[in-house]
Amino acid sequence: MIHNNNDFTFTIDLQLDVLGQLRKFESTSKRRLADGFEQGRTVRELVIARARHIDSLLIGLWQYLQIQGAVSLIAVGGYGRGELHPHSDIDLLLLTDKKSNPENDEKLSIFITHLWDIGLIVGHATRNIKQCFELAKQDVSVVTNLMESRLLAGCPDNFSKITDLTAPKKMWSAKKFFEAKTEERKQRYDKFNGSSYDLEPNVKSSPGGLRDIQLIAWIAQRCYYPQSVFELITQKVITKKEYYTLMRCQLFLWRIRFALHMTSDKAEDRLLFDYQKKTAELMGYQDSDDMLGVEKMMKRYYRSVQVVRNISSILLQSLEYNLIENKTKKVIQPIDNDFQIINQRIDAIDPRIFSAKPFNLLRVFRLIAENPEIKGISAETHRAIRAARNKVGSNFLKSAENRNSFIQFWQIKHSTPRAIFSLKRSGVLSNYLPAFQQITGQMQYDMFHSYTVDEHTLFLLKNLIEFSNEQAKTDYPLCHEIMERQNKPELIYLAGLFHDIGKGRGGDHSEIGAIEALEFCQQHDFSPQDAETVSWLVANHLLMSLTAQKRDTSDPLVIKNFASLVQTPEKLELLYLLTVADIRATSRSLWNSWKDSLLKELAITTLAYLKNEQSYHLEPWEDTKQTALNVLLEQGYSEEWIDYYWQHLKAPYFLKNPADTIAWHNQCILKQVGITPSSESPSVIAIRKRVDGGGIEIFVYSRDVEDLFASLASTFAQHGLNVQGASIYTDDNGFCYDSFFTLSESGKPKMSQRNQQRLKDSIRENISQLESKNLPIQKRMARQIKHFKVNTEIVFSKDEYSPYTRLDIVAKDRPGLLSLLAEAFKSSDIRLHDARITTLGEKVEDTFIISDRDNSPVNNSDAQDRLTKAIRLELDD
Repeated sequence: MIHNNNDFTFTIDLQLDVLGQLRKFESTSKRRLADGFEQGRTVRELVIARARHIDSLLIGLWQYLQIQGAVSLIAVGGYGRGELHPHSDIDLLLLTDKKSNPENDEKLSIFITHLWDIGLIVGHATRNIKQCFELAKQDVSVVTNLMESRLLAGCPDNFSKITDLTAPKKMWSAKKFFEAKTEERKQRYDKFNGSSYDLEPNVKSSPGGLRDIQLIAWIAQRCYYPQSVFELITQKVITKKEYYTLMRCQLFLWRIRFALHMTSDKAEDRLLFDYQKKTAELMGYQDSDDMLGVEKMMKRYYRSVQVVRNISSILLQSLEYNLIENKTKKVIQPIDNDFQIINQRIDAIDPRIFSAKPFNLLRVFRLIAENPEIKGISAETHRAIRAARNKVGSNFLKSAENRNSFIQFWQIKHSTPRAIFSLKRSGVLSNYLPAFQQITGQMQYDMFHSYTVDEHTLFLLKNLIEFSNEQAKTDYPLCHEIMERQNKPELIYLAGLFHDIGKGRGGDHSEIGAIEALEFCQQHDFSPQDAETVSWLVANHLLMSLTAQKRDTSDPLVIKNFASLVQTPEKLELLYLLTVADIRATSRSLWNSWKDSLLKELAITTLAYLKNEQSYHLEPWEDTKQTALNVLLEQGYSEEWIDYYWQHLKAPYFLKNPADTIAWHNQCILKQVGITPSSESPSVIAIRKRVDGGGIEIFVYSRDVEDLFASLASTFAQHGLNVQGASIYTDDNGFCYDSFFTLSESGKPKMSQRNQQRLKDSIRENISQLESKNLPIQKRMARQIKHFKVNTEIVFSKDEYSPYTRLDIVAKDRPGLLSLLAEAFKSSDIRLHDARITTLGEKVEDTFIISDRDNSPVNNSDAQDRLTKAIRLELDD
């Protein structure tokens, strides 16, 4: 049996094993394609060649099995288009007449089984014509598959019948088909959170991916039957430039997908971290001094999908107008002599206005911001903006009128982010601010930043805008209150716009951005005070986050030093807004109740200091102690009992804990232990949700022993708790007052009563059996983390807020990390006093306040070396 093909011939030798011959042909096909890719053959040639190879194999096997009668072998879907990547699914329809043929049924079963046996991923359906017709009427995906079908072998009459029965005149009118496919697109976009910029995007399905290009082709083929996308140029639905731009993007995305299949050796369309570097290498991207090869590839990817997304949106709008809106009554609302609103979209009455008067390239976005009822831009206007956007350049910026117009856009207190997103996605923002173009599509090869720099910036601005919304009163009350007071919103918006604009250029991006923000404000005639405020916010946009997460914000000296950097209540409020918006825009999982409570506490306490500096107590621990005492006395506890415990507690305990926490600790102890603590006293374990909602607080009161901290850390890891912070204190009587602030693995500050009891039981059991301290941690390391190398960094310094030593550790995150560090502390005779745990994607940046066993700082170089070796022994791969 021979089937000829342009590339090579598939021959089945009847004397040899059929499966062996099929496997050899399939293996040869993949090898030839891989060689062709590496030799630089065009990807269009390769995907067509792959489909032809499969055609050859299927037809050869069909003929070998001698499948006869009224049954058709039909290629559908992508395979029906004649386009296959190395591991793409082989989508087949086995179309029969009404009558069952047992002999054919058996042969068809053997046919499909052989394909699976050689490793092909076959998606097949066996249906008769009536079944196929009924399904196509009900399901738009079925009729879409049939639109792209090809007859490979078998009965041609069946194929002709189903093609005729499912033609546009028989089912799925142009209007219904368009609406169904655009609804599919909406649902697909929602699945990806509407972003084209996920760091592990799906080349096929993410917004701006290959599916968007194919959607245009489907609508063109169905609604302008039987025309292709190219033929729509004559219909003026698409321009030549748009068409060829889409085709260039498609070829680039095809090349990535082809390389991804080769790298992963499976039908993988997600550009996972697992494959990104190898895919970039296969495509010829190399590292340079300023950028990794993988970052170069991803930057081009992100820019390509943004182009696809923009053009496909314009085309869909044109198609919608031609197919639906043109046949319904227009709702026109005049704005002025140049613009109007048509069916909730802004429309330029004369699209040439953007070239004739480029000032309107900014004014159109200001009108969108000022009119919340505007939901978008008409297709013709969008095209005109894109065609004229290069008018925005150095000469454009020389005009005071244009500069004022740009600032006026930011002076609006936006009610939705729609205008800002449109400004960016039209390309006008990048033309006005060339530095923004440098960060467009700029990824950072890590797990901390979920989006490209430009998309992150948009999300930050979106967060700032939404702080004014009604829902923010409940979700972010302090942010809402501050945002509502802003009478110069341009200051916070521009700080957000510039905060990361210096990334990817080497050096400190905060400093680079601050310089550029200051120059921008001066060029746009800001007052010296406002220019300095914007620049200061950009330079210090990480300050509040670092202080809240790495310092003990209950320490008045921390507040005093932070306040001296912030200087004014106005700057503090703006910095708080920027910090919350920035963290929430970095990653879906980064923001949590713990960070919320830390930042809110720092903001409120510092604001009180700035407003009442003269009367602010630098050592209010005596007031705190008295407040806690009053609470306990009101609850009926005797002062004699309280004094028995407090005689062993020194100022640092009352300094680092708020009054409600001190009262809670002592309530728990007095209830469970009474007034006679001893080595035989039971350990006290209490759990509560923090008063500020910032997580679960776990309090342990027990005789301090060498392995206690290591045991507790391991127990928390066993129960899937992420420790965010720890406060460790041992009284003069040898009892510890240890508080741990935790979140669940999902980042939620919740724990059921049942899980609380299980955790208490585990802690008691593990404390009582400290010799069995090496508790197994069952949780696996996250898949993504395995593909990053993080060098362990260990830095000792004098802690400026205590007599102890500060230890900063950067390391790769992993399950049970804190318990591993606890083992290192124990083996090195180190006592822990405080901890701040910060997880940044694949790495942690943790801060510990430590001393030796005698509560002296760890200044000795030998002791530091010993601890360093112990940490590396636990952490280094």
